Amino acid sequence: MDDGVSVARLATDDEVAAWRDDGWVLLDGLIGTDEIDAVVDDLAEIFPTAEQYHSDPAGQTDRWIGRPPASREVFTWPETGPGFRPEQHRWRGEFPFPGSGALNRLCVHDAIVDFMQRAMGTTDLRCYQAQVTAKYTGFTNYEQPMHTDRNHSWLPLRMEPPWWHIETFLYLSDVYEGCAPTHLVSVRDSAEYSTTVPLVMPKSGPDLYAAERPAAGVRGSLLAYRTDVFHRAVDLTTPGSARFLLNVSYKAAGQDWIGFHSLQSRANSREWVAFVEGLTPEQLALFGFPGPGHPIWDDALIEETALRYPHLDLSPWRAARSGRSVAARP
Repeated sequence: MDDGVSVARLATDDEVAAWRDDGWVLLDGLIGTDEIDAVVDDLAEIFPTAEQYHSDPAGQTDRWIGRPPASREVFTWPETGPGFRPEQHRWRGEFPFPGSGALNRLCVHDAIVDFMQRAMGTTDLRCYQAQVTAKYTGFTNYEQPMHTDRNHSWLPLRMEPPWWHIETFLYLSDVYEGCAPTHLVSVRDSAEYSTTVPLVMPKSGPDLYAAERPAAGVRGSLLAYRTDVFHRAVDLTTPGSARFLLNVSYKAAGQDWIGFHSLQSRANSREWVAFVEGLTPEQLALFGFPGPGHPIWDDALIEETALRYPHLDLSPWRAARSGRSVAARP
């Protein structure tokens, strides 16, 4: 990592247009390095650092994630070449994350939400995926075949408004050549390939592989791509290296056929409670939390919610409730 410090910015109109027209865009340095570096302690509660891991790969693996049983895969991928190997996803943690809460707050960072709203053309969004991932040189072969992410929806894709959705990788470490930058293909160069196919191997799609481009960037960069974009992971080749990402995805509200993580299953965690208590009504709405004025709210529910989230400012909900009551009087 360099010692330079950058500050957050908003996406340009050209970057928003690139996501719509090419299917992917790298927003270089979208979030300031100071904010990214501020989550290092939170990340250290989930993963070992590169130095820790490479000092004792086997011991660190046992300590942090244990030794899971052999995967019951229908197909066993060869050790060399592209493949979908279960070990590629061993190092990950799901939202809400432990620690200070700084890592959680990146999921609703103003710069990210602003890009999502402008790209999809709506302010009524839902966060449907949030996780952190780590990769370490030598842990496994991370190279994958070309594919689209069909596992985000029950339905084949419709990538036009209002039906599209956005996947992103926020770089929590510098992602350079040799440190597994994702390779992606513009939708302009993949029109002849159906997004319903599970994968495209190099021999069956040499032109697709020839058109791929690496999305290398400094920490704080945001890689945003549409789900009809052919892309693939590549292997870490830099000795002693690691790569850390925050994977956060958004969709338009009301699209129940799109999903990935069910966040309600962790609604009782102290990390979730602390996260909620620091958000605005607009930010809470990104997770499906009903806003002020929603018909579910009555006085009793507001008071019970105050008990569940003691430090949440419920004054907007109380004000909306009071306003409805006044309006209803003859």
